[in-house]
Amino acid sequence: MRANPVREAVWWIVERAHWVSLDFDALRKLADELVKEGTPSWPREYHFVGEEELTLRYLLVLDALNFCFWPGKGSWYIEGPGGERLDGYYALAYGLKRAAERFPEFFEPGHLAALSEKGLREVLGDIPLLPARVRIAREVGQALLRFGSARAFFAVGSCAGIVERATAHMPSFRDAALYRGRWVPFYKRAQILCSDIHGAFGGEGPGALSDLDWLTAFADYKLPQLLRARGALGLHPALAARIDGHEGIPAGSDEEVEIRAATVQAVELLVEELSRLGRCVRAFEVDWLLWNLSQGRDFPFPYHRTRTIFY
Repeated sequence: MRANPVREAVWWIVERAHWVSLDFDALRKLADELVKEGTPSWPREYHFVGEEELTLRYLLVLDALNFCFWPGKGSWYIEGPGGERLDGYYALAYGLKRAAERFPEFFEPGHLAALSEKGLREVLGDIPLLPARVRIAREVGQALLRFGSARAFFAVGSCAGIVERATAHMPSFRDAALYRGRWVPFYKRAQILCSDIHGAFGGEGPGALSDLDWLTAFADYKLPQLLRARGALGLHPALAARIDGHEGIPAGSDEEVEIRAATVQAVELLVEELSRLGRCVRAFEVDWLLWNLSQGRDFPFPYHRTRTIFY
C-alpha cells in the first residue's frame, strides 16, 4: 500500500510551524477520554441509502458540495426528519436525501452536468456559495458522463484509488496548498468520500475498501476548535486574536495551512496513544469521534473562518 502523501506533508509542516503548536500532554488526556467513547456509527437517518448506483451518485454529490456553510450559518437551514432545524453538513445531507427519494433524476449525470442555480436552489434552497456549488455539481456530472456510471467511477476498491480518481477528474477535489515552497495535499473531501462509502454500505460491496488505514483525518473547522478548547492545539497570540475577532484567515496562508496540518497530526498522535491504551481505531474513526464531540457545544472562542471550497 503506497503511503498517503498527506501524512508526510503534515508532519513536515508541524516540525516547522510558527503559528500553531501541539501539546502532547493535552493530547494524552484527550486520548484518555476518547478511549471510553464508542466508535460512532455512520448517521443513516440524515443520509440516503438505497439502490447502489443512486447511492453512489448521492455520496459523490454530497461530498463534492460539502464545504463552507458558515457564511449563511443560522440563515440557511432545512427541516429534518423529525421537524428539527438542520443546518451545515446535516442540512446538505438531508436535503440531497430528499431529492434522491423524490426526484432521483436529479442525480442523473446529464442533469448534473447541465445543472442551473435554479435547479440546485429547488433542492437546497439558498445554501451559501450557491454559484460555486452549481459549478462543482456540473463537474461531478461531467466526470460521471466520462465514466458512464458511478459504479464504474468507484470500481477501484481502495481509498487511495478513489482519492486519485477524484482529484484527477474533478479539480474541486484537489485540496492542496503551497507551504514554504512545498506542495501540501489535504484532500479533505476526497478522503471523507471514502469513509462515507464505507459507512453507507457497511463495509460491503462498494464499501469494502481495502485500505481504510490509509485515510487521515479530514481537516476542517470544527476539529481544530475542539482541539484548541482541550488545550491540545495552541495558537500564536496574534493568530488567536484574529480568529477570536472573526477575522478571515486566507485560504493557503501559512496560518491556515498550519492549523489544518496540526489537526491532522493531532489525530495521528491520538491514534498512536489510543493504540497504546489498548483501543485500536483508525484515523477517520478518531475524526468521527472528535467531530461528534464538537457538535452542539458552546466553545469559548469561534472556529477559524476561511472562505474555501475545500472544507
